[in-house]
Parts: sequence; structure tokens; C-alpha cells
Amino acid sequence: MYNHFINTFIDAQTAAHRHYSAVAATERRLFGASGEQAVKVPATHEVVAELRHAYETLASRIIVKARRQFSRGEAQPVVNRQGVFSRAGFDIERSLTLGEVPDFDRLWAVLEAQLGGIGAAAGELQ
Repeated sequence: MYNHFINTFIDAQTAAHRHYSAVAATERRLFGASGEQAVKVPATHEVVAELRHAYETLASRIIVKARRQFSRGEAQPVVNRQGVFSRAGFDIERSLTLGEVPDFDRLWAVLEAQLGGIGAAAGELQ
């Protein structure tokens, strides 16, 4: 579910870059390469920064959702972000470096396994 969401974002980001590039090429054909360009194609570092932001924000939102979903009354469980990331093999910077997409569904599964039994009666979860 979360992997589908982020892959849809990446598809949109890729399509937007392709379209901006096509419009910028048309502008160059119409007006030449000199002068101020009306259309700015995002540089690779800008695309990566946007992707990093999306990854970080989605991961944070998943953690917040898990804390809410698995709360007991008003008390929400504490989540050690780095610990959960480690157990899930979830490393945003490594993924960006390798050109891979972090597994957000696995991140959720680890949170669910870790927090799902909090407050459950003894023997309730098996």
C-alpha cells in the first residue's frame, strides 16, 4: 500500500521531469538558448532533494499513524525511529545512493509487529 503510494509519486516526478524537459526544448527552439529561460527543468540534485523529502515525510507519517493506531487510551507508544529503521532495513540515504526505493510496506510491518501487542492481555497475540 505505502510502496504503491511512493511509486506513484516517483512516476509523477519522472513524468513531470520529462514534460518540463520537452517544454524547455521547445522554448530553446523558439527563442534560442540565450536570455532568461521561462521554463526551468529541475536539476538532478533538486529531484533527489524532493524525493528525499517525500521519503522522510512518508516515513514520519507512517510512524505517527502506527503510534495512533496502536495507542492504548490516551497513551501512544514511543517509537525509536532509528531502531525501527534498522529492524526494517530501511535506509533512505542508502536507497537514494543505490537508486532504489525504500520498502515502506516493510517499515509498516515492523511497526505493526513491534507495537501491535502493546497493551494486549497475556497470550492474546500469538
